[in-house]
Amino acid sequence: MSKTQSKQQDHHTRRSFLKLGAAAASVGLAPGLRPARAAAPAVGTRPGGPKRGGTLTVAHTDSFVTFNPYERRWYRIRRAMYNSLGHYDRQMTLQPELAERWDLSADGKAVAFKLREGVKFHSGREMTSEDVKFSIEFASTNERVLSRPTYQVVKKVETPDRYSVVFRMDRPNAGIYDLIDSLHVIDKETLADNAKMGIGTGPFKLDKYFPNDRIEFVPFQDYWEKGKPYLERYISRIIPDAAALTINLESGAIDCAWRIPYRDAVRLKASGGKFVVDMGQQGDAMFDVGVNTKREPFTNKKVRQAIAWSIDRERFCRTVMQGLSDPTCLIWPPQSWAYFKDLQGKIGYDLEKARALLKEAGLEKGFETEILTSSNRAFGYGELAIILQHDLRQIGINAKVADLEVAQYDSRTQKGDIAIVVHNYSRANLDPASTLMAAKAWFPEKDAGWTHFEHAEYERLRSDLQATLEREKRIPIARRIQELALEECFTMPVAGQPSVWGCAAHVNGLWYDLDNAAYIGDMWLDK
Repeated sequence: MSKTQSKQQDHHTRRSFLKLGAAAASVGLAPGLRPARAAAPAVGTRPGGPKRGGTLTVAHTDSFVTFNPYERRWYRIRRAMYNSLGHYDRQMTLQPELAERWDLSADGKAVAFKLREGVKFHSGREMTSEDVKFSIEFASTNERVLSRPTYQVVKKVETPDRYSVVFRMDRPNAGIYDLIDSLHVIDKETLADNAKMGIGTGPFKLDKYFPNDRIEFVPFQDYWEKGKPYLERYISRIIPDAAALTINLESGAIDCAWRIPYRDAVRLKASGGKFVVDMGQQGDAMFDVGVNTKREPFTNKKVRQAIAWSIDRERFCRTVMQGLSDPTCLIWPPQSWAYFKDLQGKIGYDLEKARALLKEAGLEKGFETEILTSSNRAFGYGELAIILQHDLRQIGINAKVADLEVAQYDSRTQKGDIAIVVHNYSRANLDPASTLMAAKAWFPEKDAGWTHFEHAEYERLRSDLQATLEREKRIPIARRIQELALEECFTMPVAGQPSVWGCAAHVNGLWYDLDNAAYIGDMWLDK
């Protein structure tokens, strides 16, 4: 490139940033939608600050599928191997990561990024704007990315130079900062081999992989964030039996367990300080029951409503959740501005009302159906299915519980091969529009939602919520969506699903993103 061309390109980049201007912080978007500021230094939970060295072993029940960070089932290693353009801190303020800064246009239709220079992939290759462009194009088109509508709002990606990127959209996107937080930069040169290896820019790189057992990582010596990570080795173990997680933790075989059973969480809380229980990211996951609206007799919304009134949410929370979660019939959790307290309890547990609804639908004699679930997917799946099966039987619906292995369950839900499904949807803790764009339980038929729900008003409202920036204008849109969900009962929220962490007392610095993926590079051991 000639000096003249270089100057022209630099001028174009500066002009792009100046043209876009600073983001308007008062438009009422997600809590984190405000200009970036410098990240606070990592601080350990013990006096004296982080210690270096040691091996941290974290276990969970998820089976392994791929090193692709966009796969929901393998988020556990995501923040160890990969970086995003920015990330939310504990106060929900978006902090710089691979992008040093960003500027949102006044009309909300474009955002320009200045990338951090000198960032390397684990392969030694420097990360550039072309890698960011490849990553968002992959995330928006790959069929295995469940939340691809989140990224599909970006219609054009410009790369003025190696360290500048501009995302352009057809209209404003209220979830743009959620996108920035979740856009992980991947290596296009090795992505095809993601079933057995992964190359990112994160604090740890892959060392050894033992299928169906564990993955071992070592620090990336050229990591851009100097001084991190603190650990000398990180091991991610797979223990399919949820009950065995706590046994391994108590025996000292592992240091942390993610998604421990709730009864064990209650017991560990009373361990006298030997173990620490962390409830995880609140509102990240919500138990729900989904219904195939295109399969008879569920085409009739009165039948779906009957099922909704047959879910004993309070019993589930009291017995299975051990009182660690509250029953709900609403899409968003209490900390969300889209939580409408006066609508809480609009659907409850009333078998007489459920019987009356079936009678109105001409099905007072009941029918046979199936409840799809997977006990190994997460604690509570199997239990909720059994509770629902029992109560449906009281109103004449004979439902067979199909408790499948995780891979079979995932295959059927992805294909939409369901009648009734016990599930959990994620990202209820993001901007309300992001929830509807990233959680497949709320996808309409046109976006391959497994409930196959088709409703013109819902699709319009879902789109309007995403494109509207002013909070006051968004509130009635979100409320109408909530009212519509209570009326149509295609996805029926049941309770929050805390993703509980159980850790030995010597583990420090645990924190996690909005999907409960731990920032392993910030963790350290005091032993």
